[in-house]
Amino acid sequence: MAVVKLKDPAGAKVRVIDSASANGIKCEVSTPDGHTFSTDEPAERGGTDAATSPLMYFTASLATCQTVQIHKTAKAMRIDHGAINIHCETTTDRVPGIDGNDKVMRFCAAEMVVDIETDAPEEKVARLMKVAEDQCPVGNLFMDAGYEPTLTFNILPMPAND
Repeated sequence: MAVVKLKDPAGAKVRVIDSASANGIKCEVSTPDGHTFSTDEPAERGGTDAATSPLMYFTASLATCQTVQIHKTAKAMRIDHGAINIHCETTTDRVPGIDGNDKVMRFCAAEMVVDIETDAPEEKVARLMKVAEDQCPVGNLFMDAGYEPTLTFNILPMPAND
């Protein structure tokens, strides 16, 4: 089976964000490239519900990272595709903390249903999905923690060009 070589630069890369909280748990996050976003918690968890929670951003990171990897891998494999839509669910549970401390929340499962529009043969799409799954750094965090994400791939026909 041919090896798929992606054109990502080799070596470590540092990613930096700055998070600021004036008072409470609502955070304003900024990135060096000028993007900003907020995180918060619902009132019942001490927040003001002014933004979604950090855990929801992590779930979004898993889905969007997988989308990026599917697109990049498809390009490397010369597979044309249309829309890539992912429904992503992550599960958290409380487990005992360090040295018997109170239970702490941990991610313990992830599931994604990937709909991809393509006319590529099913065998080639299966290879695409395997390589893209392996390339996803966020998905690999789950793998490294012993919780392999479950992925279901639905191949949809490419829309007709009008």
